[in-house]
Amino acid sequence: MAVVTRTPRVPRTPRLTRTPRVTRKRAWTALLTALVLAVLTGLLLPGPAVAEGTSGESVAHIDAVTEGDGPRTTDIIATSADNAVVAWREGTVPGKVDQGYIRYAFTTNGGASWSHPKVLAQETSEYTWHYVILYQSGTELFAYMGRTKANSDNKNGLPIDAIVVKRSTDEGHTWQDYPVTMPLDLPDTTADEGFANLIMAGRPTKLASGKHVIPFWASNRENGVLISSDLKTWTAGGVVPDPSALKPGESQVAVSQDDPNKLVMVARSDAAYTRAATATSSDGGLTWTPFTLDNIPSYNVKVQFIKDSTGRYLSIHNTATNRDVLNYKTKRAGAAWNAGRLFANGSAADEDPDQAGTAGKGWDTYAMADEYAPGKFYVAWEFDTSRIKVNRLDISDAP
Repeated sequence: MAVVTRTPRVPRTPRLTRTPRVTRKRAWTALLTALVLAVLTGLLLPGPAVAEGTSGESVAHIDAVTEGDGPRTTDIIATSADNAVVAWREGTVPGKVDQGYIRYAFTTNGGASWSHPKVLAQETSEYTWHYVILYQSGTELFAYMGRTKANSDNKNGLPIDAIVVKRSTDEGHTWQDYPVTMPLDLPDTTADEGFANLIMAGRPTKLASGKHVIPFWASNRENGVLISSDLKTWTAGGVVPDPSALKPGESQVAVSQDDPNKLVMVARSDAAYTRAATATSSDGGLTWTPFTLDNIPSYNVKVQFIKDSTGRYLSIHNTATNRDVLNYKTKRAGAAWNAGRLFANGSAADEDPDQAGTAGKGWDTYAMADEYAPGKFYVAWEFDTSRIKVNRLDISDAP
């Protein structure tokens, strides 16, 4: 049988693939499509988170029963993100203002709840109290309180006849007497012991020198700082000149953004002005530049002024003479003050009906702040002269 040999098949030469020609029209179409997708992605995807603003408003105390001045002039110290203590004056006698008990409450859960109010300074038939201001030094807290006589002639909490200090070593839960020496001119003596009606309304601070200073204002609208190396013996620095008759009061101080050896003072100005007064000291409060007007709103009411641990200024202030709205402003070193942003404007539904027709109806005012983390604050203020409110304010990423 013959063997048939099959001739191998020659493989076909592959056809060359033609490269598509990219026309100018196709290129523009692709580019426009990419641009549209990029814009849509930017619109639809969330941007970077912004921390600035308030969160966690709470009520530390409500007094809708007593007929006096109500809970007012509060202050707060935060020892951590969860722990804070708030103190205030509570007027209970009808027809009398700027006097009453000094009370306080604390939180251990970040303001989710507050302790039942406790008495820091008792109002009696002999004495009553004008103000309280708090200070933290290390692990110790201090409460500075101005006392006045409780008599029928005392309608406005003056004259101040003693400054009493208490100290806490347990984050403000309990307090003990802490004797100090203050340059207060006593109303019942003929000697000149210091300043008449020495009032503290701003946060004390510690200087680079290690000395502590407390801003004060006194009779005749004299402003300055008290100075101490040991928190026991206090002397007064120089009085801030006021050649323009701005009549400042309720002064606040902070170390300058620009110079760690300079103090900046900010104070409410007289009712004739709508901006706060400011002055500076380069020698720890011994001498001061004259008061001038700053770019911080002031409507004859206390203006909070403080500096955070990153060097940013914070001001919390009312926006009009009716004291119904609180705004806040921030300022970085070398920059101008930012525009004001809303901090508080309490609801009419929360107002005490008994306050209707009174000066304090609907007030959101007299804020005080304390930093618990860089750029993060607890802020306490009075609302409607019937509530003490607390909120958190984060300015850590404020421009």
